[in-house]
Amino acid sequence: MVRDSGEFYDVYENDVKILSVRKDLNVLEILADLGFDYAVFTHQKPDVDEYETLKSLIRRVKSAKGVERCGAIAIFVGFVRRISDGKEVVRLEFERFDELYEIKLDEIKRRITDMEGVVSVEIYHKVGVLKPGEDILYVVVMGKHRRNVFKALEECVELIKKDLPIWKKEVYEDGAIWVHDKPQ
Repeated sequence: MVRDSGEFYDVYENDVKILSVRKDLNVLEILADLGFDYAVFTHQKPDVDEYETLKSLIRRVKSAKGVERCGAIAIFVGFVRRISDGKEVVRLEFERFDELYEIKLDEIKRRITDMEGVVSVEIYHKVGVLKPGEDILYVVVMGKHRRNVFKALEECVELIKKDLPIWKKEVYEDGAIWVHDKPQ
């Protein structure tokens, strides 16, 4: 249970306070990192939609059917760079076409799990406003051997960039540009 205590969110388990989280931090991400699968708020949920973490995705692939045949997990983490094309990035803004996003995400996951030796894949792409250094994308691929997961991970990231209906705007001190509008 999460309670609003003014400057902090206090986290309780069985009516015992186990943690206080500053309100400027993502309480759901911290709880997911600690292994909690859900949170019950005694007040309005904070303005945080992101709750998947790299740890939660790894836990999910390790619980997939067929894990007993696996011996490798490969991970990709994309994050916001501070300098892009010689300009200092203030923030990135991501938008997604929700109606098509889940369909395309499922297609990518299915295509990757159809690759030889791949047993499970999890993908999480954040949307909204992200600042330099913040994570954007997590991709976790589990398979029988390392050669299977490395190849699949690279293919997965390329498919995400090409097929997922997500658009990125780079915002600088002196302007902004949608990345798909950048000259090649």
